[in-house]
Amino acid sequence: MIRIDAKQGTKSMMLVIQRGDYVVETIRDVLASEGIDTGLIVGGIGSLDICKLHTITRTTIPSEDRYLTLKGPVEVGSLQGSIAGSEPHIHIVVDDVDNDKVYVGHLEEGSRCCYRMELGIIAFQGIRTQSVTNAETSLIDIVPVED
Repeated sequence: MIRIDAKQGTKSMMLVIQRGDYVVETIRDVLASEGIDTGLIVGGIGSLDICKLHTITRTTIPSEDRYLTLKGPVEVGSLQGSIAGSEPHIHIVVDDVDNDKVYVGHLEEGSRCCYRMELGIIAFQGIRTQSVTNAETSLIDIVPVED
């Protein structure tokens, strides 16, 4: 287990992403402009007209990912994730309305807001993190950056 505490408290905000904005790219812009290195993305809902995501396809290491692009009305039932080294890692549950299918996966760049998306960001103050590849498992861990 890896534990990461907010050494100097937290800062929270609600982010409202508007029609035509690209979700991951907008979140990255906010993280950069606010100087947010580490935190959580919580409570996201909304709609997309382009949804790019990937899912795992097996349980063995290394993982093999499947990439999907959904177009048309896509309802976001849930969106949450983590922020490490100013990089968002977002999981999403969506309903592909036209095809009556639900998908769960990792949100990718190029996903575009249809009407509105609302999400919460909790930024950890006084801590920096990074994503590193674990030499034993080849999986990615989030670890504190030592000053």
